[in-house]
Amino acid sequence: MRPTLAHINLRNLRENIKKLRELSRATYMMGIIKAQAYGHGAVRVAEASQDLVDYFGVATVAEGIELRKWGIGKPIAVLGGFYPGEEEALLDYDLEPALFSREQVKLLSLAGKRGGKPARAHIKIDTGLGRLGFPWKNPDFPWVDGIEIVSAFTTLSAADNNGKPSVEEQHRRMMAAAEALALKRRGVMISIANSAGLILHPEVHEDMVRPGILLYGVPPFPRPLPEFKMVMSVRTRIISLKTVPRGTPLGYGGSFVTSRRSLIATVPLGYYDGVPRALSSRGWMWVRGKAVPIVGRVSMDLTLLDVTDVEGVKEDEEVVFFSTQEQIWELARAAGTIPYEILCKIGERVLRIYHD
Repeated sequence: MRPTLAHINLRNLRENIKKLRELSRATYMMGIIKAQAYGHGAVRVAEASQDLVDYFGVATVAEGIELRKWGIGKPIAVLGGFYPGEEEALLDYDLEPALFSREQVKLLSLAGKRGGKPARAHIKIDTGLGRLGFPWKNPDFPWVDGIEIVSAFTTLSAADNNGKPSVEEQHRRMMAAAEALALKRRGVMISIANSAGLILHPEVHEDMVRPGILLYGVPPFPRPLPEFKMVMSVRTRIISLKTVPRGTPLGYGGSFVTSRRSLIATVPLGYYDGVPRALSSRGWMWVRGKAVPIVGRVSMDLTLLDVTDVEGVKEDEEVVFFSTQEQIWELARAAGTIPYEILCKIGERVLRIYHD
């Protein structure tokens, strides 16, 4: 067995979804499983949750095709849209792209007409994030044959804090776009709320919510939500222990120098596996429930830990990279990033072990 494992608790995943369902005022829920379900493994997550959600959301056509090839039958929205030449694959694999340009509409319409049945799709509206989408003010969306529009959605830019534009303003803009496009009359669902929007802003739930990070038990803000349970924990083992004298430089460049006689553990977990290099000499892992500092530079395959203060520590002792909401947020803050990035970058050689 490899010394470094990512344990994926599928029971926690299902319980998190049920809790989100209880909190949602919307009729429908789209579970976001792009980027390999935030590093958890899209196929296994989809298999475990497809009876609890109404839709899955992925980023690319390739991600959708992978799910179809593994037998996932739930409707799949491709939120990143598609590129010219991919429209036939959308129809072949029954995938529903986001549309944010007139050229996409034209290509998909032609493909739908050739295929003999309308292609299902979703309209992306830009209400303030400034990325993809038809502008909310006077949205120039062409209604054409060959496409059946299922929903119109927007992405909140700051649902987890007091950023701009506000959630209330984005909601107002989205509803103005919905009015301009006569979405309600056309039977088109409206979708606004992400994880933070679902928890903090019930007034914007509308027809379909789209939780992502909270499926996996990680709060979208640095405040614990004990009603949600972490789905992933990453654990490794000490493969070497050595005592070094005071004044010993450690790691590449000798950037860390011991200030005392120290017991240094080496673990087989480096930046290729998902430990941010920014945690060099400023992050932690946990041994026997005690935070132990990362010392020296995180390297590609290995990281050094100062375990001097852990009494009786031994080689092959378990080391936790993260297993709780508090731990992953502590690591993210220390690395100057967010938990989303840490989860998504857990590397492929970290073996995923699935539990239910």
